Amino acid sequence: MLLPDRIAAACVAVLPFDAAGLSMTLLPDRRLPLGSSDPMAATAERLQFALGGGPCTAAHRAHAPVLAINEDLAAQWPVYATQLTAHTPYRTVLSLPVGDPLSGAVVLDLYRRSAGRPGPAVLAAVADVAQACGATLTTALAADTDLELGLPPTLRSPAIAARQTVWQAIGHTTVELQISSTDALAALRGLAFRHDTDLETIAGRILRGEVDPRSDTTG
Repeated sequence: MLLPDRIAAACVAVLPFDAAGLSMTLLPDRRLPLGSSDPMAATAERLQFALGGGPCTAAHRAHAPVLAINEDLAAQWPVYATQLTAHTPYRTVLSLPVGDPLSGAVVLDLYRRSAGRPGPAVLAAVADVAQACGATLTTALAADTDLELGLPPTLRSPAIAARQTVWQAIGHTTVELQISSTDALAALRGLAFRHDTDLETIAGRILRGEVDPRSDTTG
C-alpha cells in the first residue's frame, strides 16, 4: 500500500467517517487520484472526475472546506448525486484542502454512509487531520528523487497510471476530431456518461479502438 492510501486509511481510523480519498489538481481538469482508503472511495473520486464537478472540485477552487449531504449534493451537483447514490453507499461528502504548502493542490475527501452534518468538534478534528495529511505528504514528496515519467515512487499507483490513459485519449480525440483538448475532455465525459462508466474505462476503450469518438460506436 502506497503512502497516500495509508494516509487515507489513517483518516478513517481517527475520524468518524467511513471512507477517505486524496487527490491532487495542478491544472484545470488535470486531477490525479493520489490515494484512497478503499475501492469504493476510489469509485467516488472517479465519478466526480468523470462528471467534472462536485465537492472536491469546489473545495479546490474555493481553497476552503465544502460539506454536502444528500440534499446539498442533489441541489448543486444533481448528476453527481445520482451517480454517487447509484454506485456508492455514501450520503455525505466533506472535502477540504490539506495543510500548507500543498493546500492549493491537494484535497482530502471524507465520506459518510449516513446523511448528517458533523458537529463543531468533528469539523475541528477534521481540520487538524487535514493539516497533518499535508505535512506528511510534503515530507514524503520532498524526499523522493527517483522520478519516472515525472512521478516519484510515492505516486506511481495503478490509479494514477489509469488516469494517465485519459490524457492519452484526450490527445487521440483532439487529433481525430480536430478540436481543443478542453472539448476533447468534454467529449470523453459525454461518452463515459452515455456508456455508464468512468473516464478511465472509456479512455482505455478508445485507445484500444473499441469506441470511436467520432461516431460513438463500439467495435
